[in-house]
Amino acid sequence: MAATVGEVLGFLNEIAPPQWALPNDPVGLQIGEPSQTVERVLVALDPDPRTAAQAQYRQCQLLVAHHPLIYRPLSHIRFDDPVGKAVQALCEAKIALIAVHTNWDVAPSGINDALAEVVGLTEVRPFGAGPKQQHYKVAVFTPTEHTDAVIDAMANAGAGVIGLYRRCAFYTAGTGTYEPMEGANPYLGQVGKREHAEETRIEMLVPAERLNAVIEAMVRAHPYEEVAYDVYPLHTRAEHSLGRIGRLPKPMLASELRDYLAEKLRNPYVRTYGKPSKLIRTLAVVGGSGGDYLPDAQRAYADALLTGEVRHHHTWEAWARDVVLLEGGHAETETPGMQRLTERLRAFLQPRGVEVFFAGDEA
Repeated sequence: MAATVGEVLGFLNEIAPPQWALPNDPVGLQIGEPSQTVERVLVALDPDPRTAAQAQYRQCQLLVAHHPLIYRPLSHIRFDDPVGKAVQALCEAKIALIAVHTNWDVAPSGINDALAEVVGLTEVRPFGAGPKQQHYKVAVFTPTEHTDAVIDAMANAGAGVIGLYRRCAFYTAGTGTYEPMEGANPYLGQVGKREHAEETRIEMLVPAERLNAVIEAMVRAHPYEEVAYDVYPLHTRAEHSLGRIGRLPKPMLASELRDYLAEKLRNPYVRTYGKPSKLIRTLAVVGGSGGDYLPDAQRAYADALLTGEVRHHHTWEAWARDVVLLEGGHAETETPGMQRLTERLRAFLQPRGVEVFFAGDEA
Protein backbone atom coordinates (compact mmCIF):
# COMPACT_ATOMS: atom_id res chain seq x y z
CA MET A 1 0.00 0.00 0.00
CA ALA A 2 1.00 3.61 -0.41
CA ALA A 3 -0.38 7.12 -0.58
CA THR A 4 -0.02 10.06 -2.93
CA VAL A 5 1.36 13.53 -2.34
CA GLY A 6 -2.13 14.88 -2.93
CA GLU A 7 -3.61 12.64 -0.22
CA VAL A 8 -0.98 13.75 2.30
CA LEU A 9 -1.59 17.38 1.32
CA GLY A 10 -5.32 16.85 1.79
CA PHE A 11 -4.76 15.51 5.31
CA LEU A 12 -2.49 18.43 6.20
CA ASN A 13 -5.08 20.86 4.84
CA GLU A 14 -7.65 19.28 7.16
CA ILE A 15 -5.62 19.67 10.36
CA ALA A 16 -4.01 23.01 9.36
CA PRO A 17 -6.10 24.65 6.60
CA PRO A 18 -4.02 26.90 4.33
CA GLN A 19 -6.42 29.81 4.91
CA TRP A 20 -5.21 29.84 8.52
CA ALA A 21 -1.76 30.96 7.35
CA LEU A 22 -0.75 34.59 7.71
CA PRO A 23 -0.94 36.75 4.55
CA ASN A 24 1.71 36.04 1.89
CA ASP A 25 2.90 32.88 3.65
CA PRO A 26 3.58 30.37 0.82
CA VAL A 27 2.29 27.19 2.41
CA GLY A 28 1.30 24.03 0.57
CA LEU A 29 2.92 22.02 -2.21
CA GLN A 30 6.12 23.79 -3.36
CA ILE A 31 7.84 21.00 -5.30
CA GLY A 32 6.37 17.89 -6.90
CA GLU A 33 2.94 16.86 -8.14
CA PRO A 34 -0.19 15.61 -6.32
CA SER A 35 -0.28 12.27 -8.17
CA GLN A 36 3.23 11.25 -7.06
CA THR A 37 3.31 8.00 -5.06
CA VAL A 38 4.62 8.20 -1.48
CA GLU A 39 6.05 5.28 0.50
CA ARG A 40 8.33 7.22 2.89
CA VAL A 41 7.99 10.73 4.35
CA LEU A 42 10.50 12.89 6.20
CA VAL A 43 9.25 15.64 8.55
CA ALA A 44 11.66 18.49 9.29
CA LEU A 45 11.84 22.03 10.58
CA ASP A 46 13.84 23.35 7.60
CA PRO A 47 14.02 22.15 3.97
CA ASP A 48 17.74 22.91 3.75
CA PRO A 49 20.40 20.99 1.78
CA ARG A 50 21.18 18.75 4.77
CA THR A 51 17.52 17.82 5.19
CA ALA A 52 17.21 17.18 1.46
CA ALA A 53 20.22 14.86 1.69
CA GLN A 54 18.65 13.05 4.66
CA ALA A 55 15.39 12.61 2.75
CA GLN A 56 17.34 11.16 -0.17
CA TYR A 57 19.33 8.86 2.15
CA ARG A 58 16.10 7.52 3.68
CA GLN A 59 14.66 7.04 0.16
CA CYS A 60 11.74 9.36 0.89
CA GLN A 61 9.41 10.62 -1.83
CA LEU A 62 8.06 13.51 0.27
CA LEU A 63 9.53 16.10 2.62
CA VAL A 64 7.11 17.93 4.93
CA ALA A 65 8.78 21.03 6.38
CA HIS A 66 7.66 23.82 8.68
CA HIS A 67 9.53 26.59 6.92
CA PRO A 68 8.87 27.10 3.19
CA LEU A 69 11.86 26.75 0.89
CA ILE A 70 10.56 29.28 -1.64
CA TYR A 71 9.29 32.44 0.07
CA ARG A 72 9.09 34.57 -3.04
CA PRO A 73 9.42 34.03 -6.80
CA LEU A 74 12.98 32.94 -7.55
CA SER A 75 14.85 34.98 -10.14
CA HIS A 76 17.44 32.22 -10.51
CA ILE A 77 18.28 28.75 -9.20
CA ARG A 78 22.03 28.47 -8.67
CA PHE A 79 23.47 25.23 -7.42
CA ASP A 80 26.07 27.10 -5.33
CA ASP A 81 23.30 28.93 -3.44
CA PRO A 82 21.73 27.17 -0.40
CA VAL A 83 18.16 27.58 -1.66
CA GLY A 84 19.08 26.59 -5.20
CA LYS A 85 21.10 23.65 -3.93
CA ALA A 86 18.11 22.36 -1.92
CA VAL A 87 15.79 22.81 -4.91
CA GLN A 88 18.28 20.96 -7.11
CA ALA A 89 18.64 18.06 -4.64
CA LEU A 90 14.89 17.61 -4.20
CA CYS A 91 14.14 17.84 -7.91
CA GLU A 92 16.94 15.46 -8.91
CA ALA A 93 15.74 12.86 -6.38
CA LYS A 94 12.08 13.50 -7.30
CA ILE A 95 11.24 14.36 -3.69
CA ALA A 96 8.13 16.49 -3.26
CA LEU A 97 8.05 19.32 -0.71
CA ILE A 98 5.07 20.51 1.33
CA ALA A 99 5.35 23.49 3.69
CA VAL A 100 3.07 23.85 6.74
CA HIS A 101 4.13 27.10 8.34
CA THR A 102 1.94 29.66 10.13
CA ASN A 103 -1.13 27.51 9.47
CA TRP A 104 0.51 24.89 11.73
CA ASP A 105 1.47 27.61 14.23
CA VAL A 106 -2.18 28.44 14.87
CA ALA A 107 -3.68 24.95 14.44
CA PRO A 108 -4.92 22.93 17.42
CA SER A 109 -2.06 20.70 18.67
CA GLY A 110 0.30 22.67 16.40
CA ILE A 111 3.52 24.57 17.12
CA ASN A 112 2.26 26.74 19.98
CA ASP A 113 0.01 24.17 21.63
CA ALA A 114 2.93 21.74 21.65
CA LEU A 115 5.25 24.43 23.07
CA ALA A 116 2.76 25.25 25.82
CA GLU A 117 2.60 21.56 26.71
CA VAL A 118 6.39 21.13 26.77
CA VAL A 119 6.85 24.01 29.23
CA GLY A 120 4.05 22.68 31.45
CA LEU A 121 1.39 25.37 31.09
CA THR A 122 -2.12 24.79 32.40
CA GLU A 123 -5.40 26.61 31.69
CA VAL A 124 -4.04 27.29 28.20
CA ARG A 125 -5.96 29.67 25.95
CA PRO A 126 -5.22 31.48 22.66
CA PHE A 127 -4.01 35.06 22.57
CA GLY A 128 -2.80 37.59 20.05
CA ALA A 129 -3.42 38.36 16.41
CA GLY A 130 -4.08 35.69 13.82
CA PRO A 131 -4.95 35.45 10.15
CA LYS A 132 -7.93 37.52 9.05
CA GLN A 133 -10.59 35.73 7.06
CA GLN A 134 -13.35 37.18 4.91
CA HIS A 135 -16.73 35.59 5.61
CA TYR A 136 -20.11 35.81 3.94
CA LYS A 137 -23.61 35.03 5.07
CA VAL A 138 -25.64 33.07 2.53
CA ALA A 139 -29.43 33.20 2.84
CA VAL A 140 -31.55 30.88 0.70
CA PHE A 141 -35.30 30.26 0.46
CA THR A 142 -36.43 26.64 0.12
CA PRO A 143 -39.62 24.60 0.52
CA THR A 144 -40.00 23.63 4.17
CA GLU A 145 -39.71 19.89 3.48
CA HIS A 146 -36.24 20.42 1.93
CA THR A 147 -34.78 22.43 4.84
CA ASP A 148 -32.55 19.68 6.26
CA ALA A 149 -31.35 18.51 2.85
CA VAL A 150 -30.23 22.01 1.84
CA ILE A 151 -28.54 22.66 5.20
CA ASP A 152 -26.71 19.32 4.94
CA ALA A 153 -25.49 20.09 1.43
CA MET A 154 -24.22 23.54 2.40
CA ALA A 155 -22.56 22.22 5.58
CA ASN A 156 -20.82 19.41 3.70
CA ALA A 157 -19.43 22.03 1.31
CA GLY A 158 -17.95 24.07 4.16
CA ALA A 159 -20.71 26.36 5.44
CA GLY A 160 -21.86 26.74 9.02
CA VAL A 161 -18.60 26.22 10.94
CA ILE A 162 -18.36 28.36 14.08
CA GLY A 163 -15.50 27.43 16.38
CA LEU A 164 -15.78 23.75 17.23
CA TYR A 165 -19.36 23.50 15.94
CA ARG A 166 -20.42 22.52 12.43
CA ARG A 167 -23.72 22.70 10.54
CA CYS A 168 -24.60 25.95 12.35
CA ALA A 169 -27.63 27.56 10.71
CA PHE A 170 -30.59 29.79 11.49
CA TYR A 171 -33.90 29.33 9.74
CA THR A 172 -37.31 30.95 9.88
CA ALA A 173 -40.65 30.06 8.29
CA GLY A 174 -42.39 32.35 5.82
CA THR A 175 -44.44 32.51 2.66
CA GLY A 176 -43.02 32.94 -0.81
CA THR A 177 -44.98 33.98 -3.86
CA TYR A 178 -44.25 33.74 -7.58
CA GLU A 179 -45.90 33.31 -10.94
CA PRO A 180 -44.33 30.85 -13.41
CA MET A 181 -44.02 32.22 -16.94
CA GLU A 182 -44.18 30.39 -20.28
CA GLY A 183 -41.42 27.79 -20.57
CA ALA A 184 -40.97 27.39 -16.80
CA ASN A 185 -41.01 23.99 -15.10
CA PRO A 186 -42.10 24.86 -11.54
CA TYR A 187 -41.56 22.55 -8.57
CA LEU A 188 -44.90 23.76 -7.24
CA GLY A 189 -47.65 25.57 -9.18
CA GLN A 190 -48.70 26.05 -12.81
CA VAL A 191 -47.58 28.34 -15.63
CA GLY A 192 -49.52 31.60 -15.62
CA LYS A 193 -50.98 31.15 -12.14
CA ARG A 194 -49.86 33.02 -9.05
CA GLU A 195 -48.57 30.67 -6.38
CA HIS A 196 -48.02 30.95 -2.61
CA ALA A 197 -45.63 28.47 -0.99
CA GLU A 198 -44.63 27.72 2.59
CA GLU A 199 -40.86 28.26 2.58
CA THR A 200 -37.95 28.39 4.99
CA ARG A 201 -35.25 31.07 4.95
CA ILE A 202 -31.89 29.46 5.81
CA GLU A 203 -28.87 31.53 6.85
CA MET A 204 -25.36 30.10 7.14
CA LEU A 205 -21.85 31.51 7.63
CA VAL A 206 -19.43 30.78 4.75
CA PRO A 207 -15.67 31.49 4.54
CA ALA A 208 -14.63 33.25 1.34
CA GLU A 209 -12.64 30.32 -0.04
CA ARG A 210 -15.71 28.03 0.23
CA LEU A 211 -18.31 30.44 -1.15
CA ASN A 212 -18.51 29.09 -4.71
CA ALA A 213 -18.51 25.47 -3.54
CA VAL A 214 -21.28 26.15 -1.03
CA ILE A 215 -23.45 27.92 -3.60
CA GLU A 216 -22.96 25.08 -6.10
CA ALA A 217 -23.88 22.47 -3.47
CA MET A 218 -26.89 24.50 -2.37
CA VAL A 219 -28.22 24.79 -5.93
CA ARG A 220 -27.77 21.04 -6.54
CA ALA A 221 -29.70 20.13 -3.39
CA HIS A 222 -32.47 22.67 -4.00
CA PRO A 223 -35.67 21.48 -5.70
CA TYR A 224 -36.49 24.78 -7.40
CA GLU A 225 -35.68 25.41 -11.04
CA GLU A 226 -34.54 28.93 -10.12
CA VAL A 227 -33.01 29.23 -6.66
CA ALA A 228 -33.51 32.52 -4.79
CA TYR A 229 -30.60 33.34 -2.50
CA ASP A 230 -28.67 36.33 -1.13
CA VAL A 231 -24.96 36.71 -0.31
CA TYR A 232 -23.94 39.28 2.31
CA PRO A 233 -20.28 40.22 2.87
CA LEU A 234 -19.40 40.42 6.57
CA HIS A 235 -16.68 42.31 8.39
CA THR A 236 -13.28 40.65 8.03
CA ARG A 237 -12.38 39.17 11.37
CA ALA A 238 -9.30 37.69 12.98
CA GLU A 239 -9.53 34.02 13.84
CA HIS A 240 -7.30 31.29 15.17
CA SER A 241 -4.97 33.36 17.37
CA LEU A 242 -1.35 32.40 16.88
CA GLY A 243 -0.10 32.58 20.49
CA ARG A 244 -0.97 30.62 23.62
CA ILE A 245 -1.01 31.74 27.26
CA GLY A 246 -1.34 29.74 30.45
CA ARG A 247 -0.31 29.33 34.07
CA LEU A 248 3.04 27.96 35.13
CA PRO A 249 3.13 24.91 37.47
CA LYS A 250 4.20 27.33 40.23
CA PRO A 251 5.15 31.02 40.42
CA MET A 252 8.81 31.66 39.64
CA LEU A 253 11.15 34.61 39.60
CA ALA A 254 12.26 35.54 36.07
CA SER A 255 15.73 34.19 36.83
CA GLU A 256 14.25 30.88 38.02
CA LEU A 257 12.01 30.69 34.98
CA ARG A 258 15.03 31.05 32.71
CA ASP A 259 16.63 27.96 34.28
CA TYR A 260 13.32 26.08 34.16
CA LEU A 261 12.86 26.80 30.45
CA ALA A 262 16.48 25.96 29.68
CA GLU A 263 15.81 22.47 31.04
CA LYS A 264 12.42 22.05 29.34
CA LEU A 265 13.69 23.25 25.94
CA ARG A 266 17.07 21.50 26.31
CA ASN A 267 18.79 24.78 25.52
CA PRO A 268 21.24 26.14 28.14
CA TYR A 269 21.45 29.44 26.26
CA VAL A 270 17.95 30.76 27.00
CA ARG A 271 18.18 34.55 27.41
CA THR A 272 16.08 36.80 29.61
CA TYR A 273 15.19 40.46 29.02
CA GLY A 274 13.29 42.45 31.65
CA LYS A 275 13.23 42.58 35.43
CA PRO A 276 15.00 39.48 36.82
CA SER A 277 13.21 39.88 40.17
CA LYS A 278 9.70 39.86 38.68
CA LEU A 279 7.46 37.02 39.87
CA ILE A 280 6.05 35.09 36.89
CA ARG A 281 2.71 33.31 37.18
CA THR A 282 1.36 33.47 33.61
CA LEU A 283 3.48 32.78 30.55
CA ALA A 284 2.65 33.52 26.91
CA VAL A 285 4.36 31.44 24.21
CA VAL A 286 4.94 32.05 20.51
CA GLY A 287 7.29 29.63 18.78
CA GLY A 288 9.81 30.94 16.28
CA SER A 289 10.13 34.69 15.87
CA GLY A 290 7.44 36.17 18.11
CA GLY A 291 8.89 39.32 19.66
CA ASP A 292 6.24 41.41 17.92
CA TYR A 293 3.64 39.74 20.16
CA LEU A 294 4.83 41.67 23.23
CA PRO A 295 1.90 44.15 23.05
CA ASP A 296 -0.57 41.26 22.68
CA ALA A 297 1.05 39.46 25.63
CA GLN A 298 0.71 42.60 27.74
CA ARG A 299 -2.96 42.99 26.79
CA ALA A 300 -3.51 39.33 27.74
CA TYR A 301 -2.01 40.08 31.21
CA ALA A 302 0.95 37.77 30.70
CA ASP A 303 3.82 38.23 33.14
CA ALA A 304 6.29 36.93 30.55
CA LEU A 305 6.57 35.95 26.89
CA LEU A 306 8.62 33.01 25.62
CA THR A 307 9.58 33.03 21.96
CA GLY A 308 12.35 31.67 19.79
CA GLU A 309 14.26 34.74 18.72
CA VAL A 310 13.94 38.50 19.22
CA ARG A 311 15.19 41.74 17.71
CA HIS A 312 17.06 44.42 19.62
CA HIS A 313 14.07 46.73 20.05
CA HIS A 314 12.14 43.90 21.67
CA THR A 315 14.74 43.69 24.46
CA TRP A 316 14.13 47.23 25.73
CA GLU A 317 10.41 47.08 24.92
CA ALA A 318 10.12 44.23 27.41
CA TRP A 319 11.38 46.52 30.16
CA ALA A 320 9.05 49.32 29.08
CA ARG A 321 6.00 47.05 29.04
CA ASP A 322 7.00 45.23 32.23
CA VAL A 323 6.69 41.90 30.44
CA VAL A 324 9.69 39.63 30.87
CA LEU A 325 10.90 38.38 27.48
CA LEU A 326 12.60 35.01 27.16
CA GLU A 327 14.50 33.98 24.03
CA GLY A 328 14.46 30.19 23.89
CA GLY A 329 15.84 29.48 20.43
CA HIS A 330 13.98 29.35 17.13
CA ALA A 331 14.46 25.63 16.55
CA GLU A 332 14.00 24.73 20.21
CA THR A 333 10.58 26.40 20.40
CA GLU A 334 9.29 24.91 17.14
CA THR A 335 10.72 21.38 17.23
CA PRO A 336 8.06 20.03 19.67
CA GLY A 337 5.35 21.07 17.23
CA MET A 338 7.07 19.29 14.35
CA GLN A 339 7.44 16.17 16.49
CA ARG A 340 3.69 16.41 17.09
CA LEU A 341 3.10 16.71 13.34
CA THR A 342 5.22 13.60 12.80
CA GLU A 343 2.96 11.69 15.20
CA ARG A 344 -0.17 12.92 13.39
CA LEU A 345 1.22 11.86 10.01
CA ARG A 346 2.24 8.46 11.35
CA ALA A 347 -1.26 7.84 12.65
CA PHE A 348 -2.65 8.74 9.23
CA LEU A 349 -0.10 7.01 7.00
CA GLN A 350 1.22 3.94 8.84
CA PRO A 351 -2.04 1.98 8.38
CA ARG A 352 -1.39 2.41 4.65
CA GLY A 353 2.15 1.07 4.95
CA VAL A 354 3.83 4.48 4.61
CA GLU A 355 6.85 5.14 6.85
CA VAL A 356 7.22 8.57 8.47
CA PHE A 357 10.57 9.77 9.83
CA PHE A 358 11.51 12.87 11.84
CA ALA A 359 14.69 14.69 10.81
CA GLY A 360 15.72 15.15 14.44
CA ASP A 361 15.98 11.40 14.95
CA GLU A 362 19.15 9.52 14.09
CA ALA A 363 19.15 7.86 10.67
